[in-house]
Amino acid sequence: MVSKKGGLVIAIIGLLSFVFSVMSLSSCTQPLEEFPWSCNYVVCNNGGTCDSGRCVCPVGFEGGDCSVKTVDKYIGTWQLHSTLVGSDSVKQVGTDTTYDVLLDRTAANTTFFIRNFYNNVYYGTVLCHIDSNNTSEFWIDTTSSLNMIYDHFRIRSGWGRIYGDSISATMRIQRLNASINWQRDTIDFACYRR
Repeated sequence: MVSKKGGLVIAIIGLLSFVFSVMSLSSCTQPLEEFPWSCNYVVCNNGGTCDSGRCVCPVGFEGGDCSVKTVDKYIGTWQLHSTLVGSDSVKQVGTDTTYDVLLDRTAANTTFFIRNFYNNVYYGTVLCHIDSNNTSEFWIDTTSSLNMIYDHFRIRSGWGRIYGDSISATMRIQRLNASINWQRDTIDFACYRR
């Protein structure tokens, strides 16, 4: 009885050794660069890095090889439709306005301008920053309204999102109204490509 158990144990050990040897030999014969998670032949542009066979792009770039500027999807002429959704002046809530704006490049890869905002050519430096975690979202720089102080107009906050050929956003502004009082407004706007 002891010899049968000993033979069985030796047979199992021999079988496991054979299986391990075959697996070791087959994994050694396949070159490393053929594994799908390898970065050997992956080229990432604009400072992107490879992780598990895919490019991880820095903020401001996207695409399989990080060669596409994220801001390019925003650039162009858009028709802006704004609705006043909140205000110190309750009578004006619900007011709609439609006009064209130009979304234009800046020197940085993560920002763009909204030109002709509020249908005023002097508001040409409303600066928007692409979100670092979600490139379809952006926030509006409140310091860009410093040049608007002489026009009695200030941006308090703003954020938005792009969906293909449309942009939706919310902005809080402060402006001097006809009664020479500072009025705080909240504006929702939707933009569509022209």
